[in-house]
This record gives sequence, structure tokens and C-alpha cells, in this order.
Amino acid sequence: MNTIDTVIVGAGPYGLSIAAHLGAANLDHAIIGSPMESWRAHMPRGMVLKSERFASNLSDADRRYTLERFCALRGKPYARKGCPLPMADFLDYADWFRRNAVPDVRDTKLRRLRQVSDGFELTLDDRVVLARRVILATGHLAYRHFPEALEDLARNAPELVSHSADHDDLAKFAGENVTVIGCGQSGLETAALLNENGANVCLLARAPAIAWDAEFDAAKSLYKRVRWPESGLGDGWRSLGYSEWPRFFTLLPENTRRRIVAKANGPSGAWWLKQRVLGTIPMLTDHQIVTAAGRSGRVQLSVRRNDGTVQIETDHVIAGTGYRVDLGRLPFLDPELRKAITTFAAAPILKGAFESSVPNLHFVGLASAMTFGPVMRFVFGTRHAATMLSTHIASSYGRRAKFRAPITRDERQLKPVRIADRHP
Repeated sequence: MNTIDTVIVGAGPYGLSIAAHLGAANLDHAIIGSPMESWRAHMPRGMVLKSERFASNLSDADRRYTLERFCALRGKPYARKGCPLPMADFLDYADWFRRNAVPDVRDTKLRRLRQVSDGFELTLDDRVVLARRVILATGHLAYRHFPEALEDLARNAPELVSHSADHDDLAKFAGENVTVIGCGQSGLETAALLNENGANVCLLARAPAIAWDAEFDAAKSLYKRVRWPESGLGDGWRSLGYSEWPRFFTLLPENTRRRIVAKANGPSGAWWLKQRVLGTIPMLTDHQIVTAAGRSGRVQLSVRRNDGTVQIETDHVIAGTGYRVDLGRLPFLDPELRKAITTFAAAPILKGAFESSVPNLHFVGLASAMTFGPVMRFVFGTRHAATMLSTHIASSYGRRAKFRAPITRDERQLKPVRIADRHP
């Protein structure tokens, strides 16, 4: 049985970033998972990231493999803001980052994780390994959330009700009547892509109105820059605090943290998406689904609005209703290990280095947002998690990490580049 000091489970932005930092510090580790699987297989073609380009970097210790450098090397346009990033380009960037910063990813799945006397036993597709420390960077897919009225149909009739994360190609809905639930970026962009792929789309939302992010302002005045400073989570001092100081977020009471995570960076659409939706797609705001039933291969929705209840019949319902952390949905967790993890509102309660109540078991990404704040729901949070964890692990050996990595072929090709902040 192989024994490894640290195993990172998950090869998305968080897993890759943490592995890059541990590798640069020469700390014994392994990373398992299909690289960027949830992004590659569970997000629709044609999708564009909501985050600005400066906030879409994966993290390596020396900041060699930034999105800006990737764009320079590939001859792609780059601007910190105002230059929306297509998903295809982000995946190309992530692959480049992985090849250079994290070349050894074992593409296998974790089937069972249990605690043993000297650490953890991980049952993988092809072997069993022992680890002293495990970092769970398994992303968001397990936490897909459906409105209560849709849960039964989603479970028993996925051909009628699905989640926005269930689709990588929306062209299959061409000619069908599709109802999208939710007025956040996921619901709005799903509706736009469905419409552009030939579906007949209607969007339902509980909110009284659709919220849109502020238009990009290339000539922002000094007053506005001071009043609403730039941050990885949007402009404003509060967003700046959430994005830059996750350690301070841990000092807040648990109920306050839960409220902030639920409400901060709430449902809204990106400024560049607005023109693809308004006046093009019917949007029924202040509508809430009461019941849903499958009849003759279609979905019958009973929907409550201000003036009563209406019936809506549709071929398919897609829930763009986000994610809610619940450790009970992680199928690989051994029941005894799950019981040993202290939670609040089904999310793990973590210490300063993302460590759960089970020593040397760490959670990052969405699962850590309840402790470290909204930034952990976004790619921008990778640098915090990677830096804090690599520093913590290095200190456990009584030494400081030396964050130097060997020069790679792609790095030798990189030359100092100055790129003006301009639209492509």
C-alpha cells in the first residue's frame, strides 16, 4: 500500500493551485482527479466566465503562470477588466497551467475515504493509498440545489427536470419549450444559450426584478475608484474585504457568516449578458413554483404570483438555482468519518488552515465558504487557499517553504510583456 504525506482530491482550480504551491515548496504530495472535469463536462459550450480576467488566475507560488502571460504567449487579447473570458479560453489556460505547474496529476477517482490510526485510507479506482493529510478540493457538483417543488422530479425524472450543471451542450434542446428557474448568472446565461441554440425559452424567478452588474466603465473617475475600489468579487469596500481578508471573516459569529455567504454577491447577471437577454427572452419575475408534475412526457408547473396561481406546461425545466454545501452528499466519505466532522448548517467548521475537526482533513473551495467567506466560491480564492495551506504544511515540518520551481520549456518562451488595458 502506497504511503503519501499529503493527497489532494480534486484537480480543478483549487486542487491544481494547491498542488502547484506544494510542489514549489518541495513538499511530498499527490493530486488525484480528472483535470478541470466539472468545468469541462458540466458547463455549456459557449459559456463565458462572469469573473473579470484579473480575477480568473489559478495560483502558483511565483506567479509565473498567470492568465495574462498565457494570453501573451498565445497571442490572445487581454485586459484586466472589460474583456469577457470565454470558457474555452479558460480551459486552455488551465491546461497550460497544469502542464507547467502541476505535471503529475493522477486521473483517478476517490471511491472511499476513511480514517485509520496513522492517517487516512483512500480507495481509488486502481489502488489503495495511505495519507497523513487529505485536502478535499472536490468542487461544487455534489451540492447541486433544486427548489423543493422540483426535487422529486429531478430525482425520478431527470429527462424532465435537470440542473444547469448537468449540461455541456444545450443544442439538444433546439425546438423544445424549456423553462429556466433562477435569475443569477447561471440561470440567465443558460437561458441566453438555449435561445441562441434554437430553444423556446422562458425564465422564472422568485425575485421581483432581475439584478444586473454595473456596466464596465473604462474611464472611471478617481472619486469612483476610491468610493468603489476594485476587487476580485466586484467593486466596493465590502467586496474588497471579502476578497482579500478571508482570515478576518473567520472571526465573525457563525450565524453572521452564514447570512453573509447567503446574501453577498447574490443573484445577478453580468453586464455583457444583458443585451442577449432583455427583450429577447420572456422573464417572469415574482413567480414561485408551488408544485411540479410530469404528464405525458411534459412538465406541469403550478406557479404562484401576486394575482394568484397559474399553470405552465413545458417540455423541460432547468434549475439554475446554485449549490448548497451538505457533506452528506459526498458519497466517498466513510460514515464514521462523516460523523466525526463538526458542521454548521451541513457545512464543515474549519480552523485557520482549512482544517476540519478531524485533524489533517482539510476542505477548500465552496465547502470552505461558510468559514472563510464568499471568495471561496470563486477562482479568485485559490491564491488564499494555496498560500495558507502550503505555509501551514511547511511549518508542520518546522521549516519555511522555499517557493521556487524549475524553469520549464513554456516558461523559457515567456518574455517580459507590457499589455495596455484596452478592449481587444
